[in-house]
Amino acid sequence: MYPFWDLINLSTVSAGLALIGAAGIIMLKKPIDKVIMLAMLEAGLIGMIVAAKYLDVAMAGAIFDPISTIILLIAITKINEIREKKIKSQGDKFIA
Repeated sequence: MYPFWDLINLSTVSAGLALIGAAGIIMLKKPIDKVIMLAMLEAGLIGMIVAAKYLDVAMAGAIFDPISTIILLIAITKINEIREKKIKSQGDKFIA
């Protein structure tokens, strides 16, 4: 009756999320925006794993993905602090 509704299932929605996340990681400039797109990519990846019926792997991914995202956010904040200190110290050297 509606052939369009046949295309909407777990695997196609998950693949769409993964593609949108991958494109966002490539196109966006800010690191925080890239982390948001990485979370979208991870959601699509877990959905594709569930669609393939590897539920144990999906459970492990669902546990480890937020942990890796938190570690990535900590690294981004540290890198931003180091960059700000470096810019500030270089600015102090050229003041006469």
